[in-house]
Amino acid sequence: MFSSDFRSDDEEIYNDIFTETSLKGYEGVIPASSITYPTFGTKYGEINIHTNNTVYNCSLIFGESNAALRKGAAHFIGSHFPGESSTILVSAHNTTYFNCLKYVKPGEIIEVNTNYGYYKYEVISAEPHHKKDETAYDLTSDREYLVLYTCYPFDTVGFKVDRYFVTAILLSGPQVDQHN
Repeated sequence: MFSSDFRSDDEEIYNDIFTETSLKGYEGVIPASSITYPTFGTKYGEINIHTNNTVYNCSLIFGESNAALRKGAAHFIGSHFPGESSTILVSAHNTTYFNCLKYVKPGEIIEVNTNYGYYKYEVISAEPHHKKDETAYDLTSDREYLVLYTCYPFDTVGFKVDRYFVTAILLSGPQVDQHN
């Protein structure tokens, strides 16, 4: 994990603000002031990974903790939210929710449905990197990327020094206006 805020205690996910958005296809601007942002441990969306003629889905939970990783994919709190025109960094276990990343290829689609908008991303790369290799993502980018990562190699448990990164670029979804 990349966050010093990773929590290893056994806290539970204490809030769920996700409701299916009816904004699928909406490409406008959403004022940040109108969004209910999640707090640590809150489910605020779902991820749908389209690969190998199958759709894999999981909950999207804000903040990295053991409890979040048991329930779905954990959004790194040092990264951005969908629609904020920068990098979103999300992790999940390689033996559960992100085991499907081993099948993902460039050109395939990942959807993120949040409580405030529906986002579609196209995969541009899928490759392993050392766990400390920060060239695998750029949290200061002015383009919106979704980066999903998990321990590597797949289907193994225990300490691993590599991570598998799937990077996708935004195709569609509403933009969040941080000034309103």
